[in-house]
Amino acid sequence: MKALVAFGSKYGSTASLAGFIGEELRGKGHEVDVVDLRLHPDPDVESYDIIVLGSPVFVGKWTKEARRFLESNGSQLCERKVALFVSCSDVLFPEKIGAGRKMYLEDVAASIPGLRPVSLGMFGGVIDFSRYGALTKALLAGVGTKKQLAGRGIDVTNPYDYRDWEQIRSWTRAL
Repeated sequence: MKALVAFGSKYGSTASLAGFIGEELRGKGHEVDVVDLRLHPDPDVESYDIIVLGSPVFVGKWTKEARRFLESNGSQLCERKVALFVSCSDVLFPEKIGAGRKMYLEDVAASIPGLRPVSLGMFGGVIDFSRYGALTKALLAGVGTKKQLAGRGIDVTNPYDYRDWEQIRSWTRAL
């Protein structure tokens, strides 16, 4: 099987998830290309058996690169196996997981008529407030992210990696 793992990323967490997914697929004997959509926005999907597309969720939205790829290749993606994944802080809040999965995965897939993903993955990422600019910090403060995390006992003065590598490995192997 030939796989394309394409992703958008803001601060690198989704990029590392995509790289990990690519390595897992390679470990199962598949030919894999991992593509950063900021650097290569238009990979040719025709030569792939499966396309795995990922994005972080930032202030409720996918990155523009991942969204643009999905929209511009919609008809071709409908003819292939497609898996979608997001890196999202909602996984830290059990009460938000269901709504997040619907909004960030199911609704995004439904926005492309005929797209029927074989799998949807919602994973954690890395939160590092020291890397964010003033605008990002203000946006996150506006939605209460920092306060909510601190309320859960998370030290927001240090980077917090909440990726579950075994969950990601299991999801990838099921593809």
